[in-house]
Amino acid sequence: MKLDKFFQLLTPKDKKFYPMFCEASDNLVKCSLVFRELLNCTDENTKMEYVVNIKKLEKVGDRITTSIFDELNSTFITPFDREDIQQLANRIDNVVDILNACAKRLQLYRLPEIPPVFLEMADLVVKAAHEINEVTLGLNNLHTINRFKVNCETIGRLENESDALNYSFLAEIFDTETNAITLLKKRDILNSLEKAMDYSEDVADVFQTIIVKHA
Repeated sequence: MKLDKFFQLLTPKDKKFYPMFCEASDNLVKCSLVFRELLNCTDENTKMEYVVNIKKLEKVGDRITTSIFDELNSTFITPFDREDIQQLANRIDNVVDILNACAKRLQLYRLPEIPPVFLEMADLVVKAAHEINEVTLGLNNLHTINRFKVNCETIGRLENESDALNYSFLAEIFDTETNAITLLKKRDILNSLEKAMDYSEDVADVFQTIIVKHA
């Protein structure tokens, strides 16, 4: 048995960071689901409620991230590398932050109708959030973390789908949209949705780093 594996076996189960990361990934899933509901909603009052709820979830995410950093600064022995803990917390929070920003833009821009591609991309974000949550739940046992490589690969495929939708819709609106202001609004929201997928892949990249170190 390798020496590092031996020391891993001696390390007690993490009771600090794991619950906070689970809370962060669960918050991300909730935020992605509420965001998708916002896109599907046609009632203006209900839309406002969704935007408010997303902001609340964004604040929860910030609180969790701050708690992780505070714990990191006061903990000598960590379950995995300190840099990876910091990056994982930051990148999960980034996804929630961009969904909140996108929700604000939707509220501000008041598009008369939501393009179907926005709903497709929101579905991809929800799927990626669930994949992130599944891997996060596996962080309590780093000896078997290698089995979550498939989840990271799935997130990569979802991001590729998002890219394809992004380019296709950009070509469409530049060809067909006659109102320049509406075109800019649609492009801005599309870019935010694409960033949400990019940030989700960033989370998967951190998972991949952890997997390589502990496989």
